[in-house]
Amino acid sequence: MVIESKGRHKFEKFKTELSQESFATFFDAYFLRLSQFACSIVKSNLLAEEIVLDVFLKLWESRSDLTKIKNIEPYLYISTRNKAISTLRKETKFHFDLIEDSEIKLTDYKPSAEVDLIEHELFDTLNKTVANLPPKCKIIFKLIREDGLNRQEVAEILNISVKTVDNQLAIAIRKIATVLNIDLSNPQNTRKLKTLLLSL
Repeated sequence: MVIESKGRHKFEKFKTELSQESFATFFDAYFLRLSQFACSIVKSNLLAEEIVLDVFLKLWESRSDLTKIKNIEPYLYISTRNKAISTLRKETKFHFDLIEDSEIKLTDYKPSAEVDLIEHELFDTLNKTVANLPPKCKIIFKLIREDGLNRQEVAEILNISVKTVDNQLAIAIRKIATVLNIDLSNPQNTRKLKTLLLSL
């Protein structure tokens, strides 16, 4: 995804230059989405921002060791997750059930010429249905669709199995298909709906 590749490119530039300017650009690429992720755990925008600032401060302080980080997205999300949990309850391990709905905001879906599965007038219904999905489904949607992570990375970040990721996606697809009256007995419809839901 474009979001993902831009963020990783900015990290690679910072890793090479180790300058304040490249660090600021790298920081800007991730701060908002990491703050939203942290807020889904700690339920406080201010506290979430402090957590993410602390994660980046530690990265800056240990910038001479950045070559050890091979995949920046999981590293950032797992660091944020661990810091959020330690902030809430010292030495408590993260559990998927801690994810709640309060701060999980998803970008609306919009009609396009490429989408032939859903009538344009039904997109408002689609967005309302997605907004009302269980929080576990929503955070997985957000991490894959908006933050550009793959299923394996999402599983690692949320401390769950890839199968659980797939199960949550399946739950969401079934709920949305029911509301929009889409026949999932047709494999092509299932494939089209999944592609639509996980694409920006």
